[in-house]
Amino acid sequence: MAMGKTRLDSKPLVAGLSVMCGLLTLVFPQPVSSQTQSIPVIRILRVTATGGTTFKLQDNWFRQSSQIQENNKKCGVRTGDKFFVASINDNRNSNTEFREGNRVEKLRDYYTVTFDKTLACNQQGQTWYIFKSHVQQLQAVPVR
Repeated sequence: MAMGKTRLDSKPLVAGLSVMCGLLTLVFPQPVSSQTQSIPVIRILRVTATGGTTFKLQDNWFRQSSQIQENNKKCGVRTGDKFFVASINDNRNSNTEFREGNRVEKLRDYYTVTFDKTLACNQQGQTWYIFKSHVQQLQAVPVR
């Protein structure tokens, strides 16, 4: 039989595949749970900046940490510290800028973050701002 002259008729082929899929559904009725349930993702921020960095509250996101006088409006953290994140916004579409002299701070250079647990230096569950290049975003999926 010459293979070059063999032609498949699409209607019987589709019908046959439909029957096979139906039979497989009867044989394997349990759905795969990973395909039907959303898997929670654990998000973590790890401080990578040499010498640490500072989380800042909204009214001070654009200031240098040394310019923020109130300790309850900033939170210094060390290199290697890890924080579990409840929500994070990368502000990538923001056009918000702050200009002071020749210094320009852009909101899109910062993450807006809330944490699962309050920061140790501030017991208020608030939204914080952190310079993107000072941290690394990590993700993990819990193992069952």
